[in-house]
Amino acid sequence: MVREEIEVEVAGLKLTPQKALIMDETAVISDLHLGIEQSMAGTIPRLQIKEIIASVLNLVELYGVKELVVAGDMKNEFSRNMPYEWDDVEEFITKVSETVRIRVLRGNHDNYLATILSKHEIALENYLKLGDWVVVHGHVDVDNLEMAGSDTTRFIIGHEHPSVKVRTGFTTYSFPCFLRATKPEKEVIVLPAFSTMVSGSDIISSESFLSHLLRDFDENEIHIYAVEDRVYYLGKLGDLRKIAGVLDEVQY
Repeated sequence: MVREEIEVEVAGLKLTPQKALIMDETAVISDLHLGIEQSMAGTIPRLQIKEIIASVLNLVELYGVKELVVAGDMKNEFSRNMPYEWDDVEEFITKVSETVRIRVLRGNHDNYLATILSKHEIALENYLKLGDWVVVHGHVDVDNLEMAGSDTTRFIIGHEHPSVKVRTGFTTYSFPCFLRATKPEKEVIVLPAFSTMVSGSDIISSESFLSHLLRDFDENEIHIYAVEDRVYYLGKLGDLRKIAGVLDEVQY
């Protein structure tokens, strides 16, 4: 299939408009939150699983992916496996594993997920080495993971659900985004939420990050890549916050 180059490459990694990171023949996605509809108030149509599977299969075809890594929060409910989660995880694994190998990392929402995965002989892992990067969800201090080769300073995480919210008049637009936090001794790539029902946390107005891996970065060491029909580099977080402040003064 012929495709237009619409992704961005940073540090040897491809950031794609499908909200995935590609290294060679491996794709990494995060924060699917399967079964989220059952945890939401009211009657929510159960549509996310079909959209997610279609997006993953499209990703596999476009980039020739052989292995898919889910970097945490495959399911949504903390306390148990909800019926929707059982069904959605089963459907996801059954259909996606026909084309790629699936590996799943533990996220903070993935309590009890191992019970579902074990039926398909898939382990729930705490971290994964990918080249000279380590993939983790981002909710646990990496010093507690007992990783082989603990000198790793390059990480790929999820957990944050980063987005950029732009207000124009009375309308607010939200764009999921990748983050690249970099300094000479450390580098972190943050994935957007793969879920189609998670709006994301606005990093421009947020006062702090959830993951300890990001807390020692200055706002001018964090670069933003927004996702829409392609991936757009927007600049540094510090600069965007200054621009947002000026726009707020103009509008009000």
